[in-house]
Amino acid sequence: MKKKILLLHGWNWKNYTSMTNSKDAWENRKDFVNALGKEYDVYKINFPGFCGEKEPNKPFNLEDYAYYVKNYLQNNSLKVDYILGYSFGGAVALKYHLLYDKNQKIILVSPAITRNKTKSKNMIKTPGFMQKLRIVLRDWYLKHIIKNPYMMHGTKFLNASYQNIVREELIDDLEKINPNVLKIIYGLDDDQVNPNLVINNVSNDIKKRIAIIEGGGHDIANTHKEKIIEIIDNFEKDV
Repeated sequence: MKKKILLLHGWNWKNYTSMTNSKDAWENRKDFVNALGKEYDVYKINFPGFCGEKEPNKPFNLEDYAYYVKNYLQNNSLKVDYILGYSFGGAVALKYHLLYDKNQKIILVSPAITRNKTKSKNMIKTPGFMQKLRIVLRDWYLKHIIKNPYMMHGTKFLNASYQNIVREELIDDLEKINPNVLKIIYGLDDDQVNPNLVINNVSNDIKKRIAIIEGGGHDIANTHKEKIIEIIDNFEKDV
């Protein structure tokens, strides 16, 4: 019998509902999913606002996304062997594990654990009117000056949720996990989520659960799919 694996996708703005007719947020990494499906029973979630998934009335934070995963598993009476989270999905997998199932094995691929953006985190602590003004100015700056595609193409829900998740630092959360149920996979040359920011700030027990793929960037699922699957296959052996 094949082991079951649930995939949590990353924050790819090209998968916004308004940008695509696709119903699958893993469409851009379908070769990886197909290769994985030869060895595992694969399940996938589209998060709200992606590939036609309905948006709620209020923005999400990571706890909300983790609860979304919990509901998906409960509603489908599904128990999986692994949850694999890619980039932003890795942050969601980590939160789900800590909040709902500390025995769940999780595989974090190019995970957004830390972004080293303390200043942007502190900016929202200003109370009252000034806080709202700063948020408006910040969003205008990101859309019209920086031309950040995540903000330019996002709905109100997606933009607010995006701002919530990019401020969350998860190094401390990572240290709460039993290393035996964790595997982290980074590309050595990842220019979106610097693996050294994690490697240099975690315990040796967690470091031992980090696999680095030489020559890989952030999109290692497309460039090194066989290597990722090999690491997943050896999950139990590496403990």
